[in-house]
Amino acid sequence: MKGIVREGTQGFQKVVYENVLDTLAGGLLMDFTGYAAGVNGYMPEGTCLGRMTATGLGRVVLDPAAPIAGLQILGTSLRDTFIEDNAVAGVVLTGTARLKALPANEKSKAAALATALPRISFV
Repeated sequence: MKGIVREGTQGFQKVVYENVLDTLAGGLLMDFTGYAAGVNGYMPEGTCLGRMTATGLGRVVLDPAAPIAGLQILGTSLRDTFIEDNAVAGVVLTGTARLKALPANEKSKAAALATALPRISFV
């Protein structure tokens, strides 16, 4: 009897959201220029996202306490998103997120995230 044999690059994915109450319908078309913090070519689940008011494209918010001009902070990413041209990311607008499961670069900004995203509870 062999049992279970794992092949390939399986891994463990943390569950970021306890519940999701509202998402941005249709997702958000992303512009990843200037974003190099991805893990293996993916933007992690729970990353803070915003929309440029001039173009309507989504951007990763690197500092929620001091966003760049013309950027409206919307929410956090619903799933891991592959970094490519014309990628569409799901955006959580309202819900409950697990603070310990957020990406490492987002954990350090927990207080700023809670202020910028009042409709998302961080537990």
